Amino acid sequence: AARLCDNTQVMSLLFGRRGVGVVRLATRTTTTVPLAAVQGSDAHGLFPGASQTAAAHTGITICSSYRHTNTSAGLHPSSNPSGLFRAGPRLEAYPRSNHPMNTSRRVVRSASTSGTERLTEFDHEAFSSAFLQEIHNVENATDPAQSSAILRRLVKSGLLKYTDMRDAPEKFFLGHRLLSTVGLGGFGIRFTVQYNLFAGSILGLAGPEQSRMLGPLQEEGLLGCFLLTEMQAGVLSGLIVETTATWNSATKTFDLHTPSDKAAKNWISQGFTAERGVVIADLIVNGKSHGPHPFFMELRDPSTLDLLTGIRIDDMGTKTVANDLDNARVWFDHVQLPKSALLNKFCEISDDDTYTQVGDQAMRIEVIGQRLLTGRLVIAQAAVVAARVLHMKTEEYARQKVCNGLDGEVSLASMPQLRAVFAESYAELDEMIRFSAAVERRLSQCLSDGSIPDNDLIDAISVCKIRCIDAASQRVYALRQEVGSYALMGGTGFELNDMFLCTKFAEGDTRILQQKLTRDRLKALKDGGLAATLLVALNPLSSDGAEARAALLLARKLAPAGRDRTKMAAKMDEHWRDIYALADMIADRHVREQKGIDFPEPIVERIKAFSPKFDFNWKDTTMNRSLKDVPK
Repeated sequence: AARLCDNTQVMSLLFGRRGVGVVRLATRTTTTVPLAAVQGSDAHGLFPGASQTAAAHTGITICSSYRHTNTSAGLHPSSNPSGLFRAGPRLEAYPRSNHPMNTSRRVVRSASTSGTERLTEFDHEAFSSAFLQEIHNVENATDPAQSSAILRRLVKSGLLKYTDMRDAPEKFFLGHRLLSTVGLGGFGIRFTVQYNLFAGSILGLAGPEQSRMLGPLQEEGLLGCFLLTEMQAGVLSGLIVETTATWNSATKTFDLHTPSDKAAKNWISQGFTAERGVVIADLIVNGKSHGPHPFFMELRDPSTLDLLTGIRIDDMGTKTVANDLDNARVWFDHVQLPKSALLNKFCEISDDDTYTQVGDQAMRIEVIGQRLLTGRLVIAQAAVVAARVLHMKTEEYARQKVCNGLDGEVSLASMPQLRAVFAESYAELDEMIRFSAAVERRLSQCLSDGSIPDNDLIDAISVCKIRCIDAASQRVYALRQEVGSYALMGGTGFELNDMFLCTKFAEGDTRILQQKLTRDRLKALKDGGLAATLLVALNPLSSDGAEARAALLLARKLAPAGRDRTKMAAKMDEHWRDIYALADMIADRHVREQKGIDFPEPIVERIKAFSPKFDFNWKDTTMNRSLKDVPK
């Protein structure tokens, strides 16, 4: 067992499909063994010569085969309904499938700072139950005043701590998925803005002293927002930042300013109801621009909710969906921020008024954008899980819906075209679920040890967002075409359909991410040399040959433009189909090469009928309440 823990290869022993278990170790090593070898035995029965104590110290988890069931909907009957098996401390078995059986307490893998995985006791069932109870009336919170009050209640409960993104990232990701089983509404965006973009930015970008503010912020239930996107930047947010923060050596303050309307912060989720914010601005010191930097700031007085001097916030108005979420446009007119406003994990202003880098990592948009990576993943998972539970709910309806057939009454679910839709949807959605779970595990290690994801993981996250959301949107669209007027009814989940469109451009527009994949692939071609790519392209046995050939052809088509941006823009317009085709090949490779894993929880359909009522005077309600009015 000790030797196996040091072996990072995956070994598979061919014992047949049924009665096979999977042994998972904390070092990510996976071995398949016959279920008979572990059932009814203690831990040392796993490996000849290994003692129970030794096996326990390796952190082995044994999993038996199982397939998720939904008895109410008659979905996916179990192929091996074996029960829980435990042997020794830190040794646990649970059924394995696309959606493994939930156990009350189980070992969840987290990454340690040493680069290996640590095991953390995680009471999944208790957390899920408590979390769902905290948001139990979210479907009735149809305006920002009510919705923000529920979030305050959840924040103050401390059920999910701001530091859990680092200390227990599984909880962080699970919270987002639980919300999507209730309905893909605006509250999910509000939730991820609070925990990921706002608190997560402080956790990842603040120095040790600054990070201590997270405790009081959570205890007081203060809401925050993340002010990055600017009006003219649009989907290029982060690449274009014109808001400035100029260091004033005389007053030892930053002057935060919006130079023009096109630089106004735009589509800022929770921007109207938030009292605090993390704003991204171009830092200027001694006349020199240092690029985008993060600043923590106060937006409103918590006791009066009045905007602080120099800040202007406008609500962006009614949307086709998610009107429980406020989206704002924000301007700054020479707002004075203290020196401590600059989140200083990676840089600071020294006593002699010079810009100083802290540590080896330079502050740049890729560092600031770490929360965009987590945001892309949680949005991808939310979309694909929401699509699956929508199929589950619709399938239950279709089984009960009676239609007239040639031989008499039949159920809608028996129609061949609908059977085909369900089969194709479950196959595609489950593949994306397993892919996203594997990517989550890789990202969780970075979150736990504070490291910056490598380029391969960054690309995998982009692929996850592209493919999960495409699968969710396309499969839901296909389902709508076959269930008639049911798709028009409230309470079915289809009324939130526009949220799938929202997920397509939130935290990284699909087309921008595709262009980034292609750009990075062409850069890798250049850095790696033409010969290496040619060898792959000409190898008939290489699964990456088509991608390599496409990259070479596209590089040849773009080469005449050289470094001339005008010519390059024209060439990219001319060959746009090739650009996106190469991105699709890159995405195919990531999905093909990434071994999928399961979420730790079963996917349960909890869709609720969202209330159609809306209080158009919600701003007055928001302004008239104080933090003491937050529901307990």
